[in-house]
Amino acid sequence: MQKERIAYFDLIRVIAGILVVMVHVSAQQIESLEVEGTAFAITNAFNCLAFSGVALFVMISGALALRPEREMDLQTLLLRRTLRFFVLYYIWKAFYQVVAMLEKGESLTVAAVKNDVVLALVQKRGYYHLWFLPMIAILYMAVPLVKKSFAEKKLCRYFLIVFFVTALFVPTLLHYEFKFKYLLVDFFTSNDFYLFGGYLGYFVLGHYLHNWRGEITVKKRVLLYVTGALCFLAACILGTLDSRAVGAFSSHMNTPFAATTFFTAAALFVAGQSAEGKITSSAKTEKIFSFLAGTVFGVYLLHPLALLLWKSAGLTTSLCTPLLSIPLLTVCTAVLSGLATALLLKIPVLRRLV
Repeated sequence: MQKERIAYFDLIRVIAGILVVMVHVSAQQIESLEVEGTAFAITNAFNCLAFSGVALFVMISGALALRPEREMDLQTLLLRRTLRFFVLYYIWKAFYQVVAMLEKGESLTVAAVKNDVVLALVQKRGYYHLWFLPMIAILYMAVPLVKKSFAEKKLCRYFLIVFFVTALFVPTLLHYEFKFKYLLVDFFTSNDFYLFGGYLGYFVLGHYLHNWRGEITVKKRVLLYVTGALCFLAACILGTLDSRAVGAFSSHMNTPFAATTFFTAAALFVAGQSAEGKITSSAKTEKIFSFLAGTVFGVYLLHPLALLLWKSAGLTTSLCTPLLSIPLLTVCTAVLSGLATALLLKIPVLRRLV
């Protein structure tokens, strides 16, 4: 990995890590805020933007795993990628079950551990952020089946167009009323496009934007930036209006599977590409981003614990205007989680967990 290191991926990893932390920071008070107020609109805007981080993580994985020039045998793929993510999922699932017990004030008795930890490994999904691990593991399982097909640009474009239309655009559109809506509902109810759904679309999008980045001209890049910014603005406005219409928080636009998120995430990814020259301009800058990127996985795993610590100290987004509290708490959470990760990376046994 060190020999194949791609500098701009480090920058995108850092951005994605911060955005994923922001997802959960901005979600702290969003359901309790008055939807007519300015605080809700600001919080909703941060939350909409933050979901691009989830897509970016998947895009980086796809860009790395689907590269035509990178050979990886089935055994290596299953043991070093798929199996590792599943093992980490169950280890961290058990850890956070203990955290949840302590959070509720429960005692760690043998019976409680058996029921709330051991049985939970099979019966429960796990702490709210851990779903990402089995999801990415299953995507890696699909790599040998799809890699050769997605080595062709036309097939990538075909898949991405169908993915965008069936998994993003139409589901987003169906949240609103328009003429002949129910004909479209009947068509999609009767026909299953599941094969083109899920996070595989973002997996392929990352590969496409990386593998053919030489074809992204300045004009196309600027167009994508404008489209991404307009889509983000549309998501903020529509999300706030939807919430006001129903009198409660509406999450239609707060998901990686909103059509708007697709273009916002793509714009952020391409922006990271264009900044690669600045990262590699000096060995010091490159080293800093390499270090930060190396802590991002640990930040993802540990940030809920950091949020619990801040909450116990009375530090939440309700302390002041969300325009300040959300960015500040996001940065503080990321920094605390990053420091904890850096410490764990120095311990031989524990470094494998982050």
